[in-house]
Amino acid sequence: MDLSKLLGFALGPFMAAGLGLITVPLMAWIFTPEVIGQIAMLNSFLAGSALVLTLGLDQAYVREYHEVGNKPQLLLSLASLSLLITFIFTCVVILFNSFFVSLLFTEQENPLLISAGLALVILACILYRFLSLVLRMQQEALKFSLLQISAKLTLVVSLSLLFFLTGEFGFVTAFSLSCLSLLVATIVAVGLTWRECYLAFKEGFDVKLIKQALKFGWPLVVSGFVYWGLISVDRWAIRYYVGLEQLGIYSVAFSVAAVMTIFQQVFSSIWAPIVYQWQKEGANIKQFSLITDWVVIVLSTVFFIVCLLSPLLTHFLPVAYHDVIYLLPACMLFPVYYTFSETTVVGMNVARKTSYSIVITLIPLAVNLLLCYLLIPTYLAGGAAVAVAAAFAMYLLLRTEVSKYVWHHFSTSKLYTVALILLLIAIWPALTSMLIPWYVNFSSFLFIILIYRKRLLAIKHDIKILKN
Repeated sequence: MDLSKLLGFALGPFMAAGLGLITVPLMAWIFTPEVIGQIAMLNSFLAGSALVLTLGLDQAYVREYHEVGNKPQLLLSLASLSLLITFIFTCVVILFNSFFVSLLFTEQENPLLISAGLALVILACILYRFLSLVLRMQQEALKFSLLQISAKLTLVVSLSLLFFLTGEFGFVTAFSLSCLSLLVATIVAVGLTWRECYLAFKEGFDVKLIKQALKFGWPLVVSGFVYWGLISVDRWAIRYYVGLEQLGIYSVAFSVAAVMTIFQQVFSSIWAPIVYQWQKEGANIKQFSLITDWVVIVLSTVFFIVCLLSPLLTHFLPVAYHDVIYLLPACMLFPVYYTFSETTVVGMNVARKTSYSIVITLIPLAVNLLLCYLLIPTYLAGGAAVAVAAAFAMYLLLRTEVSKYVWHHFSTSKLYTVALILLLIAIWPALTSMLIPWYVNFSSFLFIILIYRKRLLAIKHDIKILKN
């Protein structure tokens, strides 16, 4: 992948994160923590639904893309099955509208209307997922980036209009804006991939291909459901133990922490197509370790920069959300550890040992559940932030060790040392509501730089290897 495409893929996440940093204070000033807490439940539900309802076929699409000659048939065969299952599920959501609305939100006057909107958005999310993969695998960098910012841009424009209007805005308004932004993004996705969609509709279904994809993806359905629990149990626990207000503050902290998802999204977009290409070409294992080292260096640097600048958030958020600065370091570790693990789990995916993903996700889920039970009643949202950070530390450990077991052994001592340092830095403010002194953050960062000094000194050599 040349530099122009690399920058093109990076453009979308960076712009989306920039728009997100505008969205967070706008929502904080317009909506109460209780309302934002309910939107957090919506986003968690949609994310979990997308993980389960794709049946793992989205990842199978990525895995088989370079192996299959008829790309439109691949898209039709895999996306259609996932959309069919999703349609059945959305019918259930509408049929039992009161149950789903009360489960996710507070009691509403029009549960049928809200459930209909929810069903429509679920379908849109699945379609968006597959169409975005088309652009990603075709390495259409600018189109992919445009697609990523479409939802955020719609939300920023809508919130900006509300900001200058008088009156109070509640859950229905926030729910409507969230649905609108996702629907606009899906329409943009269809527009950008209309040719691929047209060609796909002209093809027939490949039953053999579907069976092969399901065999690859079925363990990911189970692990996807468990992963849903891993990334959402903290929100459910906060709502159960301490209420929607704390959930709203927690959600804003995670929204600010989305600055780290820039790197997660950019890396995931670029890494998946490259890693299978490298495997096909017989790339040296050292190339994979090189990527891990540089991801750790970059994300650790950004982590400490955000920690040092976090007190500035109190100037941009209402007083009700000032506790966000204590939660932020722990909230950042979810995308940080996940991105670390994306560089190390490559062996498991290449070896097609996806069945391990179930156990890999179950154990961190158990850690998350236990820590939520122990910490949230006492430490409120801070306890949830620590629970998630610790759970994803375990997730990183398991993905890495299993990959080493089924593929090639590679050194992980530096990776684990950095992961532990970041975890300790994040736990303190979340549980004590006291910021760590700047010199502690600075000293920790210097120690990490010292660990990777040889890699930093060889930067020109590393760039040359990657170019070749």
